[in-house]
Amino acid sequence: MATNTNTINVTACDNELIILAYQWGGSFELMRILSGNTNPVNVNINIANGQYSGPIVLNGVNSALSGTYDVYLSPGSYSLLLMGVNWGGPQQFTIAFNGQTYSLPYSQNGDGLVYNSAPIAFTVA
Repeated sequence: MATNTNTINVTACDNELIILAYQWGGSFELMRILSGNTNPVNVNINIANGQYSGPIVLNGVNSALSGTYDVYLSPGSYSLLLMGVNWGGPQQFTIAFNGQTYSLPYSQNGDGLVYNSAPIAFTVA
């Protein structure tokens, strides 16, 4: 893991979590997690200084997901967006960013875009 990182920890994802970082002039998809069927999720994403090379995509629809992954952004100020999509049935999202938890508790409230965070400011040094 690189120094000066920002860390995301995902511990619940039903069904699809899209994580974007954006700044004036563009956005960067950092990660897309597909999950469901009450499969466990414990994924860490470190955002560090470096050249962006695309998103990490993990498919845990039929199995548990875990591990630590690094994604890179050029130095600067960004906003983070967390977007949860439900394909039907139950939904739940739990994400921590630099220790602050963002979540949508377990529910059966429909499908489509069911969770989106307000922009979360962070800096890559």
